[in-house]
Order: sequence, then structure tokens, then C-alpha cells
Amino acid sequence: MFKIIYPLIFILFLSVNDSYAKADIEIVTEFMPPLQLAKHGQRMTGVTADLVNAVVQDTKLTSIDNVYPWARSYTLAIMKPNVLIFPIIRTKEREKNFHWVGEVWEFSAAIYSNKNNINISTLEEAKNYNISVYRDDFFHNYLLDQGFSPEKLFPVTDIEQSIQLFINGRVDLIIIDSSIFEFYVNRSNKSILDYQKLVVLDDIKENHAFIALSKSTPLKTVNLFIESFKRISEKRNDIKLK
Repeated sequence: MFKIIYPLIFILFLSVNDSYAKADIEIVTEFMPPLQLAKHGQRMTGVTADLVNAVVQDTKLTSIDNVYPWARSYTLAIMKPNVLIFPIIRTKEREKNFHWVGEVWEFSAAIYSNKNNINISTLEEAKNYNISVYRDDFFHNYLLDQGFSPEKLFPVTDIEQSIQLFINGRVDLIIIDSSIFEFYVNRSNKSILDYQKLVVLDDIKENHAFIALSKSTPLKTVNLFIESFKRISEKRNDIKLK
């Protein structure tokens, strides 16, 4: 029996690595409904994923999809060539680290409370409360940059954990995109009316999310993606986008 299983495992290992070797582009993202829904190694669907799939198909390049926690996806896109990452918020700090292909989403950031006795109207007032954040994502770093105490921030490794921490009353507040929050609230069989949108962060100017390519990706490939994105953008009405 072992003589049969071991060769099969070896063949499977080779086939997986062969798919990586043959793929022109490695796509990395995070599980973030309704923007992108997929398990590791499967084809992605969702609001932003549909656009990315259309762009990749237009380039005629082969690709493989990988869904990781945000910190790992970001690290891979920094370190390796031919890596496409999305949706990534374009900031001054990140500008030089990537080739920016095109915008795929505009985040609507807000701070929510699940306690009726919390009444704040500014970001400064939120510093007095415990806040659930998604580790190392834009909003986590934004709050740190705004002078929030790390002791008041509760970072977790994926966005669903962050939301459940908040919904279960383990923290006072959460900072999150409104459409993503509503999706998870509905999936938890709760009502969005049970929560308060306290502060809408209109002051965040870099709230547009992009498709980006790792800096070491050849310029020929970068230009191919930019041209494909332009073509697909002209057909956006045929793609389900917000």
C-alpha cells in the first residue's frame, strides 16, 4: 500500500510545483467578501476578483491564484517578481514599491460601535476605546500613524476574526469598509441596525484600492497589464462592479 501512496504523493507534489513553474503571474490576495471569495489555489470570484480575472485573461498570460492573510500576500509581492496583488490601497509609503496597474475599489471607511452608550464623532475620541483591527492592513497602520496606542488595538490575522471579535462584544469599536462589514453582519444573522456608524473617515485621501505588480516584474509584463486594464475598463458595464 505504501509503495502505491508514496509515488502518488510525489506525482501530486510535482504537478503542484509544475503549475507554479508554468504560471506567468502569481496572484495573491486575501479572503475578503464580497470583494474576493476563494479558497487557496481555487479560481476567485467577487466584485474585484471578477475584474482582475478579466484583465489577466485579456493579457493572455497564465496565472495561479493564492489566498493568504494580508501580511503574507504583501510580503510576497514585495519580495518576488511577477506577483500581482489586489486590492491594495495606494499610499505614499507604498508608491515606490509597486507598479500600479489600475483602480479596482474605493473603500468607504467607518468606525462602528455595538454599544449604544458610546457616543463619539471624531477619530480623536475613538482613542479611548478598544478597537478591532486586521493585522498590518492599511487601517491598522493608519490608526497607529494617527497616534492610537497599540494597547488599544486588537490585531488579528484575518478580517473575519476581526469582525467576530467586534460582533461578540470583545472590543468596543471596529474600523472597516462599510460594504464588507454589512456582508459579514448579514452572514452572522444579525441586523446592521444593531450597530452604530459613529465616524466616517472622509479624511482618508488614499482610500482607493488598486491592482499592483511587484516592483521586480519586467516592464514588458507591466505594460501588458496596464493596456489590458484600460481595455477591460472600457467594458466595465459588462462586469459586475460596484
